[in-house]
Amino acid sequence: MTARALSILGTSSHVGKTWVVAGLCRLLADQGIRVAPFKAQNMSLNAFITADGHEMSYAQAIQAWSAGLSPRVEMNPILLKPETTSRSQLIVRGQVQGPYESRHFRDNRDELFKIVQQAYDELAQQYDVIIIEGAGSPVELNLMHTDLSNIRMAEYANASVILVGDIDRGGIFASLYGTTKLLPAFARHRLKGLIVNKFRGDLTLFDDGIRILEELTAVPVLGVIPYVDLAFPEEDSLGVREHITPKNQITIWVVRLPYMSNFTDFDPFRFEPAVNLLFSSTPPPSRPDMIIIPGSKNTLADLAWVKESGWADSIKHWANHGTMVAGICGGFQIMGQTVDDPLGIEGMVKGDSGLGLLPIRTVLGPDKITKQVHGTGIARPWKNQMVSGYEQHMGETTVVQSADPSFTPLVALDGYTDGLVSSSGRIWGTYLHGIFHNTAFRHTVIHLLGGRGVMTENPFDVVINQWKEVMAEHVDLSALLRLVRG
Repeated sequence: MTARALSILGTSSHVGKTWVVAGLCRLLADQGIRVAPFKAQNMSLNAFITADGHEMSYAQAIQAWSAGLSPRVEMNPILLKPETTSRSQLIVRGQVQGPYESRHFRDNRDELFKIVQQAYDELAQQYDVIIIEGAGSPVELNLMHTDLSNIRMAEYANASVILVGDIDRGGIFASLYGTTKLLPAFARHRLKGLIVNKFRGDLTLFDDGIRILEELTAVPVLGVIPYVDLAFPEEDSLGVREHITPKNQITIWVVRLPYMSNFTDFDPFRFEPAVNLLFSSTPPPSRPDMIIIPGSKNTLADLAWVKESGWADSIKHWANHGTMVAGICGGFQIMGQTVDDPLGIEGMVKGDSGLGLLPIRTVLGPDKITKQVHGTGIARPWKNQMVSGYEQHMGETTVVQSADPSFTPLVALDGYTDGLVSSSGRIWGTYLHGIFHNTAFRHTVIHLLGGRGVMTENPFDVVINQWKEVMAEHVDLSALLRLVRG
């Protein structure tokens, strides 16, 4: 190993570790430092497919882009994708290993850590600095002996540790002081700084807080970062808020499925001045302009929930009254006539009838398709538009023989067609994740819905550059540079 390492740990989940890492990646890259992100293990239903067809956490893909790099699976060697409350799909170096019960996953931690070490070593030989993101809290005392991402990883990488706390949640002194005191004695010397994140109001009001924290912990506070609403992509559905920021134009509702995955597909709409975007577990009380059924890690369970929750009736009702309805991946499958699971891959249920909005049938199978794709639109109004994205799904979808001829494929990809769309363009679905990240495609949707005014800049570039400036102003970058330069 040759790279210097900086480990960003948090007092809990959702304190902002992911975006602190992303901001530091951009700041160090701007300094001419070859920097790469790393997270040993992530648990998330938001995934990205690399250029060579490997699956990794979308959060580490964001961090890679922040560093000016193409995402690679070594940056997130272990990914867990929850399928039920007690079972997750285990993905190792981008390849599916199968479903694992939680207790079985814990039993294999030592073998998995060898894989983590190998991935880290490969990155450390190619970059000057590796910024490691921890997971949850590093001092969950009942779990520390099986942890892959926090103390064990910092020790292996010989990393300096920065601890991040979220003051917006309250209890900042207890969380930061408590975490520092519960760190194992052998690791306390690694803690080089504290960062207080998400401070609302006048930052000078926390001057005494900085003094108190430094006296209590004997660790310097390297930054107090203000609360900013920059529409950061959420790592998991717990962070998704069910609200609309009114913009007085068009409203898009995303069905908040229990096993919703890859909801980062819809992040570009959050930047569009014409769009009100809402994730909701309950159906809309009045006609929305568009309803999107997102991807799912358990299509049959989510299909059953769509029916039980009243969403199925609502979707079909509003579709008959002019609302655009679209399905992405699992949502595409749900919109069809049937979803069959003859091998019981998703559980005991062998199949179910879909919403019947698209003339397709899906049969789930053991093989998972993971690849980046490029192509062009076939159907009006997207005809000849260039599109790109990625596929990650289990199942084969076919058009039924008696299909309404007014439905046509949506896009032509590398030697095959994908998706289906009605002649009106109002009912459609696709396996293509990231389709709304294609600017022309997204703008066509907005215009079809009657929206005026569109975002012309790349949304990700906007948010990461704004965040970089926030961090540059409020974090002691010179102290962090001393840590990574030695």
